[in-house]
Amino acid sequence: MREYTVKDRIHTVYDSKDELPGDIEYLDDWRDGDIGDWVLTDDGCIIQIFRSGTFARPTKKVKALKYVGTCTGTFICKTTYKMDCDKRENIYNISGKSPYTQTVERTEVTHKERVFAAFISEGMERTEAYLRAFDTKNRHHAHAQAGLLLKQERVRTVMKEELRPVLAKLGINDNMVLQGIRDVALSGEKDSDKLKALFELADILEIKETKKEITAIGGAVFKGFLPEDSTVLDDRKQLLEEKNDAEL
Repeated sequence: MREYTVKDRIHTVYDSKDELPGDIEYLDDWRDGDIGDWVLTDDGCIIQIFRSGTFARPTKKVKALKYVGTCTGTFICKTTYKMDCDKRENIYNISGKSPYTQTVERTEVTHKERVFAAFISEGMERTEAYLRAFDTKNRHHAHAQAGLLLKQERVRTVMKEELRPVLAKLGINDNMVLQGIRDVALSGEKDSDKLKALFELADILEIKETKKEITAIGGAVFKGFLPEDSTVLDDRKQLLEEKNDAEL
């Protein structure tokens, strides 16, 4: 027998029928259950349903899917789905994973992530880009999620794809970026903002110069500003303005 607390309420999971009190009746098929029902899970436990509902239909021809929720997870009521009593990280969605875990573990870019990347590449501020791409009004959540998305390689790859043709129109190429890095290094001035921007451009253009080769030019001036340490530039307004000028 196990107990889990959900919203200040203790929920009990009976690991076998032998543990079940005599006054509790249960359904053999959990898919027929509703709020308040005790049901038998596919791994032989007895658990109570405390949430139930249906997913919105994508089209009128598609039948709405029923789901039930327990203190260990959420399950779709179809014969192809199983219910077990392993506690999920997030009991309120089908995957059982938190938004953070889903974002970090996802390998394929979603449509909304691609829209977000396009907005960023056009010079939009990251929080505003997330609010528009994901259709939410929660700015605090948008700010946090935008920062997390910008660290994901799949999103950065899309942004590079969006920015390369813009850079080409502006005449920004490998030689120009490398020369800029060399100029900063040889000048002896630690212009961190300029150096960060140059490394970002080198990353976008996929310049094959190695970190070791570039560092050798300027030595310690590059300490703390290596390519893998940089993040996506927060403000691309200037680039957007130059892009618009180039298209006129």
